[in-house]
Amino acid sequence: MLKSQHLKQKGGGSSGAPPWDKSHFSPSPPSTDQISPSPSKASTSSFGTSEVSTMNSSWTNDDHEEEEFEYSVCSVCQNKRPSTRLKQLDFNYTELYHATDGFSSDNFLSEGGFGSVYEGELNIHGGLKVAIKQHKDASFQGEKEFKSEVNVLSMARHPNVVMLLGSCSEGTHRLLVYEFVCFGSLDQHLSTATENPNPLTWDKRIKIALGAARGDFGLARTGCDDTDETSVVGTLGYVAPEYAECGKVSRKTDVYSFGVVLLQLITGCKTKEKKFDGKTLVEWARPLLEDQNYPDLIDERIVDSPDVQVFQLYLMVRLAEGCLKKDPTKRYTMAYVVKQLERIMGGNNTSSRDGRKC
Repeated sequence: MLKSQHLKQKGGGSSGAPPWDKSHFSPSPPSTDQISPSPSKASTSSFGTSEVSTMNSSWTNDDHEEEEFEYSVCSVCQNKRPSTRLKQLDFNYTELYHATDGFSSDNFLSEGGFGSVYEGELNIHGGLKVAIKQHKDASFQGEKEFKSEVNVLSMARHPNVVMLLGSCSEGTHRLLVYEFVCFGSLDQHLSTATENPNPLTWDKRIKIALGAARGDFGLARTGCDDTDETSVVGTLGYVAPEYAECGKVSRKTDVYSFGVVLLQLITGCKTKEKKFDGKTLVEWARPLLEDQNYPDLIDERIVDSPDVQVFQLYLMVRLAEGCLKKDPTKRYTMAYVVKQLERIMGGNNTSSRDGRKC
């Protein structure tokens, strides 16, 4: 576990001011910053990069009408990747069963609280690789709730967010079909050293955070402003307290979810890990945040990295804390988040010039 003194000796500067000086951040969201920024050029993480060239094509399948879409070719695995999906596809269970060879262990990718994910190949436009998420407790989720979840997930449009292509709701089966990303998920790149000896660098973590923050996506896009809300089914570990209590979302719910992502980038942890003793990442981290025990939150694998400055770690932790306030009205706005992340990136002397290309 990291100690405060260890961090104080690194990058503290000559001013004599403690590196964890609270004056860096305001205690509450700025009242003059109420409008989220429009989408801008976001950094695409190294595990989601594809060729620039795109092609207009169509999805053809015996079970589906022809669907026009644009796709790019992944520079790593050379598989087709949809870059624009114009319409959600409804799949039947049989075709998804065959696409995964009967959900065989050879096609197994990962498992979480929601269920299992399998690699598959659909008979669409000569073969399209996909990731199929099979809900574990599908029998407890009704048709209406599942369709609501699909509607919400389909709102996401961002280079760092996996695209939902379609779904299957048949009998007790509830499945989601996503584009296949050969380099894996953020969770996999933030996994423990035994699983991943080359974790994401601090510079890449900042770029991912800023790229995601600049994107205009999330649960709240089902509404028009802060007061518009809708009932949806979310992903455990990322949802805000007010959602868990009443199933409603707003733009500040998105801010909370983004705060969870920031916390993942800071700690190098998934939203659920054994060391949390059944708690979520936020539940585990909140006492450390409240006690200002910030050093114990930092991923040990990056703290000694030459591209890390203490003030950056401090700002990132404080930013996550401001996004994760239990009271939605006290959370930062995304515009404020973007501004602070740009400040953090600008302070990265070893790579700030590259960072500004995002």
